[in-house]
Amino acid sequence: MFKQVESKPDDIKTFSEDVLVLSCCIQRLANNQSPSMRYSRSLNSDELPALVSDLDRQKAKNIRKYYNDKLLVLTLQGKQLTKFRKDLQKFLNSEPDKVLESLCGIVYRLPYFYDYDKAVDDIFKSSYFKNTRFNDMHEPVKRNLKFVAKIENQRKHSNNTEYWFEDESLNKVMFSITTNNPLMSLLDRHINNDGCSVVTRYYLRKKDLNEYFVMENWSFV
Repeated sequence: MFKQVESKPDDIKTFSEDVLVLSCCIQRLANNQSPSMRYSRSLNSDELPALVSDLDRQKAKNIRKYYNDKLLVLTLQGKQLTKFRKDLQKFLNSEPDKVLESLCGIVYRLPYFYDYDKAVDDIFKSSYFKNTRFNDMHEPVKRNLKFVAKIENQRKHSNNTEYWFEDESLNKVMFSITTNNPLMSLLDRHINNDGCSVVTRYYLRKKDLNEYFVMENWSFV
C-alpha cells in the first residue's frame, strides 16, 4: 500500500512594499541595465524597496486596473478562465503586500505580460476582431504584407519575438521566432514599412475574441 502524503499549505509571503511595485521596479532596473540590479533580482531583496520610484507605483496601479477590467469583461462574456487567469485573479484580490508563494512567479513576470498584452491591444485596437477567411489559406500562397509591429513575448520557458503584419484585406498576420535567433538582424533589415511579399500557409488563431493568422513554413519572395 502507498502512504498518502499530505499536501503542504501554500505559504503566504509578506513584503514591506506592494509586491507588484517591487516587480515593476525589478523590470525597470533590468530594462535600464542599472548597476543596482545586482541588489534586486529577487522580490525578497532587502535593498529593493529603497530603489522603488513613482514610475513603479504608477505602473503597478495601471497593471492592476488593466487586468481587473480584462478579467471582469471575460467573466461577463461567460468565458472560462484559464488556470493562469484564475491565479492572476487570486493575486489581484489579495492584499498588496502579501502573496501566496505559489503566485510569486506570476507577480515577477506580470509587468512583462502587461507590456506584451498592451502592445497586442494596440495592434487590434478592438476587443473583437474577425479575420476574412479565404479558400486557399492552408495552401502555400503569395501575399503582400504590411509590417505593423515587433513584440517581445517573454514566457517562463521561452523568449520569442513576434512580427505582426496586415495583408491586403487588413487581416492580422503573425509569425514568431526565438529572440536569440542569430538571423534576426537579417530579418529586421528585410522587413520594413514598405511591406514584403511572403509565400506561406495561414492558420487561424485567437486571442480571446480577436482573430489572426499565423504563418508556417514561410519564405520571402
